Amino acid sequence: MAFELLSIFEPPIYLSTRVAPSSLFQQFPWLQDKIDPENILDATRTFLPPYHEAYALKTHIKQTLRFSSVPDFLKILYDKVDQYGSPLIVIDSWDAVIGTQNQDREKLETLLTEFVRQMKVHLILISESAEPTFLDYIVDGIVTFKDQEVDGRVIRSIELNKTRGIERRQKQYVFTLYDNHFQYIKPFELQPPKRVRPWVVEKDTEEFFSAGNRDLNMLYGQGLRPGTFNLLEIGYNVPISAYSPLFLGMVCNFLSQDRGVILQTMEGINSELIDKKRLFLYEDVENINQYLRVLMEKVSDRNEIRPYIVQVEEENKLQKFLEVYEELSALTRFQPVFAGITYDTLSFYSNFKRTLAKFYDHLRLIKNLNIIELGIINSTEQSAGGQGASMTPSLNQDISYLSDTYLKIISVNGALLIYGVKPRTGLYAINYDTSLGVPKLKLTPVV
Repeated sequence: MAFELLSIFEPPIYLSTRVAPSSLFQQFPWLQDKIDPENILDATRTFLPPYHEAYALKTHIKQTLRFSSVPDFLKILYDKVDQYGSPLIVIDSWDAVIGTQNQDREKLETLLTEFVRQMKVHLILISESAEPTFLDYIVDGIVTFKDQEVDGRVIRSIELNKTRGIERRQKQYVFTLYDNHFQYIKPFELQPPKRVRPWVVEKDTEEFFSAGNRDLNMLYGQGLRPGTFNLLEIGYNVPISAYSPLFLGMVCNFLSQDRGVILQTMEGINSELIDKKRLFLYEDVENINQYLRVLMEKVSDRNEIRPYIVQVEEENKLQKFLEVYEELSALTRFQPVFAGITYDTLSFYSNFKRTLAKFYDHLRLIKNLNIIELGIINSTEQSAGGQGASMTPSLNQDISYLSDTYLKIISVNGALLIYGVKPRTGLYAINYDTSLGVPKLKLTPVV
């Protein structure tokens, strides 16, 4: 973060006890055009005395610095301020510079902060200790960086502990150091395309079928295979609108190539997951009528006139699924059929063993047919306890053992994150690029 600020503010000055200019530029090559090597100062060396020309205030501060027990390197601050006016100064790290045996630490820190305010200098002090000190009370802002784990994967967060005079709407954010740049991950907010256009097909490879997006294919290990059950687990605090574009992309990529699609959700075609309004904008109506089938529970004797709706009853779900698959398979000349199914954990609670046995029957069908299924299930994390909460982990574990691939989507501090359990991947931040008129998944590594 300090280096990002150094690249923005002019002129930047970096005082360090850690690194020489050559090493810094080798690790962060993009800094070479942003900071003069002469402004990368080794704080462990002794510098020449400051200049004598100054205004009365500058002279007073200079004399105070000169005749106190301040380390010699601090005298260079005056020189640089006198040379540049109002630079951005980064001291890395303050703990190493000030030392642990400085008797006048509080006096020095007070003097330094007063110097910064009077000279209108921007100063960043990097500390390696999270313990509160005298400095916490006199500075204008404090941020804390944390290095944590999610399921054995690195996740970094920044905490805004103090922001004097600045509104703070959220205390913590996820960030990444991908490509040697500090990037904070904004809380997820889906921006619809300004102008909707037909779906742009993501082509298959010789060995794999595309999931509708290059980044998503990468998580699946290049793509999807027929005869597979692909599990997607959704965190309890992830809104449907956050992963609906991902699901919709899979559906559209198959429909756009005249391939069959079977969908089954609790709400049927009105599900927010299917996003019916956008589906009919991205896809041709004739394609939808011909190649899409939505299995909906029959709730009345009224005949269904929409060609893509298939009414089913609890007793004949598996048989209807097989019939629809055979119809679409023949219609598309035996191309793979995509099946998107949501598994409602509540339905398992009523009769766990019976429902799980039905799922095993369904899974055997998938494994032996030319079907690529995306099964979506809620996360094991629960906001409340009870019998359901104890059953859910067992259900998710049983299903995950049988899956061919297993991805998880979670929300941390508002940031939407995804990672692979099978195959194992790192953590990625989710965003959607809508510049082409359709929501295209864009993943940023969280490292």
